[in-house]
Amino acid sequence: MEVQEFGKQNSRKIMLLPGNMMSWRQFEAVIPLLEKQYHVIAVSTDGYDTGKTTFTTAEAMAEKLEQYIKEEQDGAIDLVLGESMGGATAGMLFHRQKVKVGAMILSGPQYMNLGMFSWVLTAIVRSQYNLTKKIQSVDKLPWMLRLYTRGDDQKLLNQFQYVAKNISLATLENATKEALRLYPVIDTFAPDPEAKVAIWYGSNEPNMKKAMQKLKRAYPNAQDHPFVGYGHGDIIGHPDVMARDIIAFMKN
Repeated sequence: MEVQEFGKQNSRKIMLLPGNMMSWRQFEAVIPLLEKQYHVIAVSTDGYDTGKTTFTTAEAMAEKLEQYIKEEQDGAIDLVLGESMGGATAGMLFHRQKVKVGAMILSGPQYMNLGMFSWVLTAIVRSQYNLTKKIQSVDKLPWMLRLYTRGDDQKLLNQFQYVAKNISLATLENATKEALRLYPVIDTFAPDPEAKVAIWYGSNEPNMKKAMQKLKRAYPNAQDHPFVGYGHGDIIGHPDVMARDIIAFMKN
């Protein structure tokens, strides 16, 4: 795990957890817009840091973050934002409340369990792993990733500069397993109408209707926040919009 901190002079704390394949640098463009008001904690989780670690489970990652928050942040943060696969770890951290986490934004928390068609995820994982090996020469998204994201090709290709350097196939396979078990785990949560949660997603993203049904059961008063015309991950390519809406959510 690698942690970078910005705006440490500010009292309110925001933790940013990146999506699959990505390092903390996925948030490089939005951090300067947030650090003026907030203490921003950007994390490269296990498997996506500068070392040779392997991502295992969202619970294991949440435990590491809890220890960090206890030791370095006085046991509390105001907001955790999980982008895409980062939402699995963010959701576990928020649900466990072993440390105080005031609010949560889940950005692009797609429902990934496709039943008999879940083999598609395996193909996507292999595609992602191969992309990390030829990242500089890619000039268009593979069709599997295009099917998965429904996003802007160029904005997503631009994000490849933030891909971690030491990703293993085991990390990507474990992340896929966590994506498949995310909503079965959420189904076990007791409804929490007091939870301060926002659900962000692009209006073009597939598989969000099922995700919203399940998240709204767990968090009945969650803020439903679609971005019209966006696909999966497109919000990262709009740091001004991302910062604006994080700030608005924090104010509320």
